[in-house]
Amino acid sequence: MSPKQPYGSFPTPYGVTVPVYLPDAANPDNPDHLLFGLDGTAVFAGIYDESERRRFVADANRLRGCPKFEDYGGHRVPKIALPIPRQPAYPRVAGMEADVPVEAWTTAVLDYSRWCDRADYLIDIIGNNQEQAATWENDVLTAEIAALGISGVMTAALEHLCETEIDCIEAAAMYALTEHYEWRQAGIAWLHPFRETWFRDWRSARPRYANFAQGLVSTFDLPRWITEGGRA
Repeated sequence: MSPKQPYGSFPTPYGVTVPVYLPDAANPDNPDHLLFGLDGTAVFAGIYDESERRRFVADANRLRGCPKFEDYGGHRVPKIALPIPRQPAYPRVAGMEADVPVEAWTTAVLDYSRWCDRADYLIDIIGNNQEQAATWENDVLTAEIAALGISGVMTAALEHLCETEIDCIEAAAMYALTEHYEWRQAGIAWLHPFRETWFRDWRSARPRYANFAQGLVSTFDLPRWITEGGRA
């Protein structure tokens, strides 16, 4: 049984944080060792349905061990390869006007070690930029053009991470909105199995993300469920 008071929280691959606990006895060889409760284990295993998570917890308590995640709708964390882009965006974006904030975005992206924090930063600053751009819109500057420009800055910043795979919902969601076709396809592929579950919930809680994606749907030919849910 987990202690009543959690030691902290830990992000899962599905955009949900779960509590973690200290073990009963500290291990001097692994002082950072933490434990998940059964509820957190069920989430980390990708069991989306709440009733199935409850059944998993009940069976684990009865069996005094974890049953197979797959029997409750769980699965292994998917990992999708992230190809090296053929034409990096950074050299082009960095050579634009001095007020393009690519260096500031790059520094912030590198400062955050967890994708959950990195995505929150990006979504917040993207939302601020879109709201500012909305005051400039005229016959020349449309919402789609503004979103495309923001995507270019984000793409240039994310190139500095040099990541080789996607293994969480936040990374998939942001890579799905970059300039690079191969990155978008990788992000969409990761999200697709969760378009009506984990990703739908994550996106619905972040209207700024959905608004940004909406501005890119036509330009990048994105699936509609990126912004509005549904099957595709």
